[in-house]
Formats: sequence, structure tokens, C-alpha cells
Amino acid sequence: MELPARGDQMARSNVEAALRKMSQFQRNDGGFNYWPGGDYYDNWTSIYAGHFIVEAERAGYAVPGNVKNNWLSFQRKQAREWNGVVPEGWSRQGTQLTQAYRLYVLALAKAQELPAMNRLREQPTLGLQAKWMLAAAYAYVGRKDVAQAIVKGVDTTIPAYTEQYWTYGSDLRDEALVAEALLAMGETERAAPVVQRISRRLSSEGWYSTQSTAFGLLAVARLAEKSQLGKGMSFTLTAAGKRTEKFSEKAICRVDLPVPDGRASVSVSNTGKNLLYVRMVRSGTPLAGNEKPSSSGLNMSVSYTRMDGMALDPSRIEQGTDFMAIVTVTHPGVASGYQQLALSQLFPSGWEIRNTRMEGTLGGAAQGPYTYQDIRDDRVLTYFDLWKGQSHTYRVLLNASYTGRYYLPGAFCEAMYDHTVNARSMGRWVEVVAAGDPATASQ
Repeated sequence: MELPARGDQMARSNVEAALRKMSQFQRNDGGFNYWPGGDYYDNWTSIYAGHFIVEAERAGYAVPGNVKNNWLSFQRKQAREWNGVVPEGWSRQGTQLTQAYRLYVLALAKAQELPAMNRLREQPTLGLQAKWMLAAAYAYVGRKDVAQAIVKGVDTTIPAYTEQYWTYGSDLRDEALVAEALLAMGETERAAPVVQRISRRLSSEGWYSTQSTAFGLLAVARLAEKSQLGKGMSFTLTAAGKRTEKFSEKAICRVDLPVPDGRASVSVSNTGKNLLYVRMVRSGTPLAGNEKPSSSGLNMSVSYTRMDGMALDPSRIEQGTDFMAIVTVTHPGVASGYQQLALSQLFPSGWEIRNTRMEGTLGGAAQGPYTYQDIRDDRVLTYFDLWKGQSHTYRVLLNASYTGRYYLPGAFCEAMYDHTVNARSMGRWVEVVAAGDPATASQ
């Protein structure tokens, strides 16, 4: 993709920053925890994190220290010790796919484990996704004949599904695995229609998880590399009355347009020989107060109290007041349990978050169970699971610190890997007034 100099520098900075942070997640055994610190381990995401490192190194980035080598040693050991036993709560297909993914990334890193690949290949009733992933692994170690034998007659379409846990899968993610295997085997013609399906979905108005989007983009990029789309694209762009001739040697060209005023038009004319696909995207943030409360498969209530539990109206608070924001999230019991929910609570700059961990006052803000909580200057991000019919309550201790009028955004809770499960409360204007203000004293 062609980027302006600033965009290219930003992309590089983001990747380098992510690589530096990896050491915060790495365990003593070389694997990666799901969250920084703690000991919350997840099989799939540990492989996924290593996959990021491998792809970054292939793209010319330097991996700090022994992060990659320690991870490779751990995953090679895991690959050798894998015996096909299905852990509690998992499916056989999910277990097989996880091992196939591990073997694929090891092959990509030129640290292949051929005996483990052969053992998985001989598994009875090897799942559809695991076959494609294992085929990609064989292709990367130079055994395209074995790869083709594994997927001979296997369908390239994946039934629609979404996972909130286990392998965090979706049909889009798995179609990208199919495309990756076909491209690795050199079957570009068979891969092209699969990548076209992926491209259409990524260009739609639909929502996809970060993993589904990442694998989809990876498949598109692999095809762009192999099909030599670098022959270039030429077009004329007219925006806000200004006409510009553009040429790019890359597969994708992005142009920032002026903010629309409702009158200016945008047009594109293809002046080259290649077929161009044009997409115009406009996004923005709702004006303060224009958000609407919503609920889809999840119920959420938000309230505020003083430290003694008495109800408090947050629209007008005396400076120096300590109080609590209380959010209760409830599973209405219609669907099965939810995993990997993310609750985001943002607070106005006139309120300060009291970090109960640093103050040693955790007892004053009793919390529901969570797997990770991130307390920042202006927000608290809480991640948790919620089983059918359950409710969890989360409290944040606050202080009305600075006088003025501020906007309080609504709280938002969403399943990280299924956006159809979500709830949002309405935002509102709040005010912090000086102590002794007559309007406050009369409340």
C-alpha cells in the first residue's frame, strides 16, 4: 500500500513499539501471556503473538533480545508434546487447528517440526481448517506434494461462524487460512476467487474482529505479492474542484480527501490499463450528547453514589467530593455464555480516578470477577467473562477535582470477538462547582 512519508513512518513506529512491548507479555518458559504481567495463558494467542514477530522479522524489522528464540523453543517443545488430547471445553477440531497453526508458524520461521507435522497429518477425522493450515505448513517446508494431498477435494468455502474464545475464529479468518495455503502451494488461480471473497467482505460495512481483519489483509497482501500488481495504477482524482494526476506502483493507493461540506464532489477517472476498485470512507465522532443508549444481547446499568452508598446526581458535584461510578452488566439469559467482554468507562477531565491498587483501598471498591483491568488517567478498561443469567458489578472510585463543565461519555461494553453483543449508556454534561456554591448547598 502506498503511504505518504508520515504514514509510512507511523506504521514503522507502531510495529517497532509492539515488538518492544512483547517482552512484557513473555513468560519464563518463552510463551506469551494474554495480558501483560499475571499468569493468564492462552494457547492460541501465544502462537498468534509469535506469528506477529515472525511476520515482522520477515518484513525486515529487528526483534529485540531473545524474545523470538525463547518463544520458538517453547513452541517447538509444545509441538513435540502434543498428543491430541482435547482439553475441557474445547472441541477436537479446535485442538487440531491450534496444533496446525503452531506448526505453520514454526515452518514460516524455518524452525519446522516435521515429526509433529506427520503425526497431525495421520490424525483421524482431521478438521477442515486444520487441513488447510497444515497444508500451508508443508508448503513452506518445500513439500507441496504433501500439502496438495492433504487438501485434495477439500472445500474452499467455510460455513459462517464466530468464536469468542478458543481459536477466536470466524469464517472470514478461516477463508484467509485457505487462501494462504493455496498461495503457499503456488495455486494462485484457485486462491484468487477466495481472496476476492475476502476483499469484498473487508470492503463491506460489516464488522470484523482484529484477528479476522488481520488474516484477511494478510491473504490479500500475499496475493498482491504473487500476482505482480506492481505494474502500477494511473488515475485522475478531482476533489473540491482540484484535479490531480496520480500514479502508484503499489496494489493499494490511499488518498486523504478534504472534509466534505455537502457541496463539493469527488470523482475518479481511470487513466491506466488495470481495473481499479474505488472505495470512499467517511467516519466521524458523534457530537457530545448525540449518542444514544443501546443494548444487544447484554444489559447494563450505570449509577453514582457517595462513599456511604447514598445516591448522587453526577450532573453537579461539589469540588473535592469522593464518589463512586457503579456499572452492572447482566447476561439476559437468551444466548450461551459470553467470553472476552470489554467494559470501557471514560471520565471527564474534571474528575480524577482514584487508583485503589496504589491507595490500598481495594475493599472500598468491591469488584466483580475480571481477567484484567487497565486503570489509566481518564479511563478504566475491564475485561471479563459473563455466563448465562449472571450479573457482574464494577466500581470506580472518583474525585471531583477541577471546577468547570465537562462531558461524561457513556459507558460501553462489548464482546471483543462478536460485536453483536454490546450495551452502551447515554453520555451527559456534568459540572464540578466550588465548595460552598449556593446552588450546590441547596441540593
